[in-house]
Amino acid sequence: MTGCNSRLDFVTLSGGPHDRGITHGERFAAEVKANVDRYFAKFAHYGIPAERARELAREFIPLIDETAPAYAAEMQGIADGSGVPLVDVALLNARYEITYGAYADAAEKTPPRRTDGCTSFGLRATVTDAGRPYIGQNWDWMPDIDVFMMSVEQSDAPNHVALTEAGIVGGKIGVNEHGIGMTLNGLVSTADGEQTFRIPYHVRFREVLDATRLSEAIGALLETDRVCSANVLLGSEDGELIDLEILPESANYLYPSDGVLTHANHIEGRRGESQLERILPDTLCREPRLRHLLTDRRDTLSVADVKDALRDHVDQPTSICRHRNSAEPEQEQSSTRVSAIVNLTAKRVSATAGPPCQTTYHDYVVSEN
Repeated sequence: MTGCNSRLDFVTLSGGPHDRGITHGERFAAEVKANVDRYFAKFAHYGIPAERARELAREFIPLIDETAPAYAAEMQGIADGSGVPLVDVALLNARYEITYGAYADAAEKTPPRRTDGCTSFGLRATVTDAGRPYIGQNWDWMPDIDVFMMSVEQSDAPNHVALTEAGIVGGKIGVNEHGIGMTLNGLVSTADGEQTFRIPYHVRFREVLDATRLSEAIGALLETDRVCSANVLLGSEDGELIDLEILPESANYLYPSDGVLTHANHIEGRRGESQLERILPDTLCREPRLRHLLTDRRDTLSVADVKDALRDHVDQPTSICRHRNSAEPEQEQSSTRVSAIVNLTAKRVSATAGPPCQTTYHDYVVSEN
């Protein structure tokens, strides 16, 4: 059990891309290696040999180098700083795409059994007692995955704070100095994996947090086609919110209803045939449950109320606050690894190091230039 006062590791990454990668790799060398081993074990559980995973990862290196050279330099820095081969660092940074590329080899196109779970929300300023907009989520994934909060300081793009996995350049949940924030949910559609090599999601997530405007962040996700599906909820400090259900070659766009926007792991828009609820039927419970909890106190909703909602245990262990299910195989177990609330005005992420019912929220603020 995670201790109530435990907090996420935190590191400042500054200088050029390779310098930031060196700092990341040196600080978390053991964790990067451990995460590589965990993903190899997960791939093996589903019949994907390490050689095939590495073969796919190796092909992403020139693609990332061509389309996002600064990102590629930061990956190289992680490899140099940690002593982990670049191909294994690439495997972490393209883990979504490699999963679907490997499954595309199979004679039967069965969707992967697990991707990131998660339940996300966005709140317009009009529904909060402080009159400020918020986004956030419970990020559900492998309970033992090594993660940390990074403060990224860069001269040619906005500073930001974000959650990432050890070895991955792009953040998952974060906010930048312009008040552009994002959260991430896993999706699965029948179109996933038809094309193997396209810009990885984690590269796009760095571009989101490098954006100076909400439309620029949206463009980073939508301007080119993807390998697989994902859900990204975006917000800006002026209170605008949009949820993007991103499919390989199309997308659905969802907006707040009565100032509240919620999402879990199933496609709600008209485009795409959703698959993940066949694997995680609890997604159909978590999304309306979170909406219900957040709309009950509309106009007087406090951060304390939001934390209570994220600690909810209705339908446990597959609840909003998710816990290990001992009935599942080890490689399929998932729990709330991090709970996060993003204050878009203050440019601050409040996050836990484990299920929010067991841990305390700690604050991580964007560095000022």
